[in-house]
Amino acid sequence: MLRSPRRVAHDEPNTMNSAAHIAAVTLLLVALSARAETPPAAAHEAQMLAKRALACLQRGEDATDPDQKRAAYEKGLALAERAVKLDDDNADAHFAVFGNRGRILLLDGTVPNPVSLLSVNRDLERALEINPNHAAALAAKGGLYRQLPWALGGSLSVAEECLTKAIDLDPNAVSARIELAATYRDMGQPQRSRPLLETAAHIAEAEGKARQLREAEGLLKELPPPE
Repeated sequence: MLRSPRRVAHDEPNTMNSAAHIAAVTLLLVALSARAETPPAAAHEAQMLAKRALACLQRGEDATDPDQKRAAYEKGLALAERAVKLDDDNADAHFAVFGNRGRILLLDGTVPNPVSLLSVNRDLERALEINPNHAAALAAKGGLYRQLPWALGGSLSVAEECLTKAIDLDPNAVSARIELAATYRDMGQPQRSRPLLETAAHIAEAEGKARQLREAEGLLKELPPPE
């Protein structure tokens, strides 16, 4: 039986409309998923701001006066947030937001809980999403997993993995060595902590990192004597 001309007239336009609709949707999805590239000038300014924010973080950690610490961290956080607005793909900027904001929460005496952790952890995870080999971010993630209780997601094995990778990426990493030594101590393997702390103390002394030197020497004193 021959198909009626009326039906053919309806079939062909429908097929064409469907194909056009699919193509339009595909193009829309591609456009929405594509990230706009940051202009070179903005990316450069963001990196400079991130560098200053990280310097503030270091200055705050080295300070002994609480008011000086807070002033450094608050300035660092403001700089880091400006950097992120300029370039959301800057790993250093996100890490600086995480570091400075986290230190402010500690100064405020904020008890670790799912809400406070989520507020700071998203920038740490964003830094590692951008650069999975960001040594400082890996060290910070390892420290979090070591210090958090199991109920809040803490894991010594994950801490060991992150900290070991951070040291592989940065042979002069001091804080990562101290955290890994503390991780082994918490695992009941203090014999693995001593060489890490001795190396950390040596690097800290050579680089003038007084705070890390005190931490390494303090942990060494807590370890049982070598066999």
